[in-house]
Amino acid sequence: MRKGLFVTGTDTDVGKTFVTSAIAGALRKMGIDVGVFKPMQSGTRREDPNSDAFILKATSEDSSPLEDIAPFTFEEPLAPYVAAKRQGLDISLEEVLQVWRRREKEHEFFLVEGAGGLAVPLGRSYLVSDVAKAIGLPLLIVARPDLGTVNHTLLTIQFAKSMGLEIVGVIVNGLMEEQQSVAEQTNPALIEEFSGIPVLGVIPRVYQKDFEWIIRMLCDHISMNKILL
Repeated sequence: MRKGLFVTGTDTDVGKTFVTSAIAGALRKMGIDVGVFKPMQSGTRREDPNSDAFILKATSEDSSPLEDIAPFTFEEPLAPYVAAKRQGLDISLEEVLQVWRRREKEHEFFLVEGAGGLAVPLGRSYLVSDVAKAIGLPLLIVARPDLGTVNHTLLTIQFAKSMGLEIVGVIVNGLMEEQQSVAEQTNPALIEEFSGIPVLGVIPRVYQKDFEWIIRMLCDHISMNKILL
């Protein structure tokens, strides 16, 4: 079994937290000791029930305090590097990794969620991809389903490969099943054909915020064995 995954997106608001939290909940139901880590988040407070950190903690049942799950949090909805600068902060990659090294042995399996996509600046001289590289977990890419996603996904995959990152696969998230376009029907196969990376599944858009429902939707559309092995 893998030791964990680093979850990134092809863009912001593609559903990284939805997918990460659903995987965390599914793993917990399988009896796997799962921990969650969001190195940086912006646009909210940790304690907000709608924040990434709060949702990840709730679904994983990670007993760690929110400050350890999301150690660097900024209220302005900006790239973390910009948000930190506007608060007079300069957070180094080493500071992020110090928290990770303290936490990485706390659980059997870790889900680490990035901020936005791989090229989002987190500090003065490093991006999300640099954190992913340093942490060393294989990459799971979350993509949107509609027109344009092939370009965004192929660029993300190529950039990840250029960084030497291992890629487990792509999850397409947020499909409106009742209104599928031809692009949405053909995008997953096109991504696989031109990238050589498997699309692990397509998750429909979920309108309920109930955690149990979210976990069930993930398990109905994604094989957990493909994530674990």
